[in-house]
Amino acid sequence: MYNWRKGGFMKLIFAVDNNFSMGLKGDMLFHLRKDLKRFKSITMGNILVMGRKTLESLPGSKPLEGRTHIVLTRNKDYKNGDAHIINSLDDLDQLIESLNPQKDKEVFLIGGGDLVGQLIDKCDTAYITKVDKTYSSYDTQIPNLDELDEWKLVEKSEVQVEEQKNETFHYTYNKYKRI
Repeated sequence: MYNWRKGGFMKLIFAVDNNFSMGLKGDMLFHLRKDLKRFKSITMGNILVMGRKTLESLPGSKPLEGRTHIVLTRNKDYKNGDAHIINSLDDLDQLIESLNPQKDKEVFLIGGGDLVGQLIDKCDTAYITKVDKTYSSYDTQIPNLDELDEWKLVEKSEVQVEEQKNETFHYTYNKYKRI
C-alpha cells in the first residue's frame, strides 16, 4: 500500500516562468504546442491528481483521454465525467492503491498551486518546462525548486524555441529529483 505521508511517489509536471509562476485566472500563462504534446506523451496511461479548478481548466472542462483523473474538491456533490472525486487528502492513498494495485502506473500531480503546496513533500520527481520569461501578472505559482535544498536539477534540455502569436518563447525541459 502507498504510504504517501512518509516519502515521495508522485511526480510534478508543470510549465512555469522564471519565478515558477504558472497561471492567471484559471488558465496557464502560456500554451506551448511542443510542451503540451510532451505532457500528453509523459502522462498518457497514468494517473493525474488535481484540484477541481485544474480539471475545469482542461479542454471542455473534462478529463483528458487515456488517463485516470483524481480530483480533490471540498464540494461533496461534485461530479465530472469519469473523474474520481475525493473530498479529503486522507482518501488519496486508498484511492491510488485501488486504481493502481500493481503500481505500474505513474502518479502525476498537475495542479493547482495550493494542492502542490500541500503535496510537494509526497513528490520525488518533477518535470518542469521553464519558459525564459518573468510574468508580472499571475495568481498561481508552485514552489521554486531551484531554491529548495531538497531538490536537485538532474537533466536539462537544449533551449527550445516556439513562435506563437507574434511572440517567441525560449524554454527548456528540466527534470528535478528529490535528494
